[in-house]
Amino acid sequence: MFLLAACSQPASQASTPIRIGLIASLTSGVAGAARSVVEGAELAVMEINGDGGIHGRKLALVTVDDRGMPEEAARLVGHLAGMEVVAIIGPVTDASAIAAAPAAARVRVVLITPGATAILPYGGHVVFRTALPARTQASAIARHLVERLRVRRIAVVHDSNDYGTMVAFAFEEAARALGATITSRRLFRDGDRDFTRHVQGVVTERAQALFLAGYPDEAALLIRQARAASRGLVIAGSDALYSEDTSTWAGAAANDLVVPAGFVPDTPLPIVRGFVTRYREQYGRAPDQFAAQAYDGVRVLAFAVRRAGVDRAKIRDIIATLKRFPGVTGELSFDRWGDPVRDVIVTKIKGGVFILVGR
Repeated sequence: MFLLAACSQPASQASTPIRIGLIASLTSGVAGAARSVVEGAELAVMEINGDGGIHGRKLALVTVDDRGMPEEAARLVGHLAGMEVVAIIGPVTDASAIAAAPAAARVRVVLITPGATAILPYGGHVVFRTALPARTQASAIARHLVERLRVRRIAVVHDSNDYGTMVAFAFEEAARALGATITSRRLFRDGDRDFTRHVQGVVTERAQALFLAGYPDEAALLIRQARAASRGLVIAGSDALYSEDTSTWAGAAANDLVVPAGFVPDTPLPIVRGFVTRYREQYGRAPDQFAAQAYDGVRVLAFAVRRAGVDRAKIRDIIATLKRFPGVTGELSFDRWGDPVRDVIVTKIKGGVFILVGR
């Protein structure tokens, strides 16, 4: 039936690609994560096209850079909608996704963000995510610190942006519910380089652990300074730190850093092994969670397009009712707020490599 449908299309339509928008912060403080998002999405598109596309039509990825600027992300939603994309993968950051969501609702185009963790406007309406929500990842790390590592006194340091603030507050709530004491909360701003005040405060108040919510550029410097001041301090972070940039920029200081992840490349499942192998062949390294979440985002979208064609409203309805889709990040379903229903993996850096330590 699919073959007949494809053959019955006008030649001009069959030769026209199905466009998917991709908004990534390629020139920003999360450039590494954005690069992974682009590569994961590209790989999914290449595989789908290699299998003949969708009903005889190829997919085309239209990639734009919001430069980490929320107002630019909102503008780009309209720009991509005008190019007749069927849906948009992205944006990557919380601030950009929050700004882009109302724009997506206005033009009635679905967003699937592979990186944003905050509560998002129009979540479950036109906005969905394959990334770990702030509350989900924060709860997993709090349980690991309190129940497994027996930590009771925890200091919190976070980026003042939407991402850092949302994850930090969610972590505090979860840790307190488990009986831990939050000794302090300190924030920093994008571009900060001196964290002496933050580190001295953590040491003075005799915190056993530091929870750090932010992006790798500032976080790597803070981790270096914290390790220099206190070798015995347990350091844990948010999911944005599950990145090669963290281990590269922080160096040996990153050892034993605990972070949540939605994906680890050594998961012994055939679907994951195949994805990791193809990603390595294409890009020369193992995929991280941002690559995997973007890859799954494109595959979910392709699933919807196969059933709905290019009708944006029908695509949205199929994604909203998706159940147990076989993704490389696990079986994907979306709840009423557009959040993924799946497990959180807890990892730790050893010798520059993230290893699995719990779920």
